[in-house]
Amino acid sequence: MQTALRRIRRLPLGTRRQRRIAVVAVAATLLLAGVAYAVTSAVVGGSGGQTPTVATGSGAWLGIDVASSPQGGVMVVDVFPGSPAQAAGMEPGDLITRIDSHQILTPRDVRAAIAGKHSGDQVQLQFQGSGTSYTAKVPLASPPAGYP
Repeated sequence: MQTALRRIRRLPLGTRRQRRIAVVAVAATLLLAGVAYAVTSAVVGGSGGQTPTVATGSGAWLGIDVASSPQGGVMVVDVFPGSPAQAAGMEPGDLITRIDSHQILTPRDVRAAIAGKHSGDQVQLQFQGSGTSYTAKVPLASPPAGYP
């Protein structure tokens, strides 16, 4: 181990210019990685693949977080206590396949199906859980205070 450290210490450090170029290259790489992450998050809808189902400006809230599912449909990741989804019997792990006449394949489809709806409007949810298919008419609510 000590011989390896001695060899490393004997390596030439390079000129000041070479060190500056190396620092700039590392900084540029980190900056590009950050930009790539930001763009991907914006396009995908970003929080680790999970997407709160709030349609911006609509005031309609279902009360679930969802993520893409390789099985087709969208998987429910979290159900908020007191939400319309909880009242409908939804649980984490359920798979949403349809909202009203909209086939649901991505988290974006969930937002699109709720967009333009208001608190009190009803949607018909089709979802699968525990090997059983369910259909429920769910009245949407207003998001609670402090909800994003």
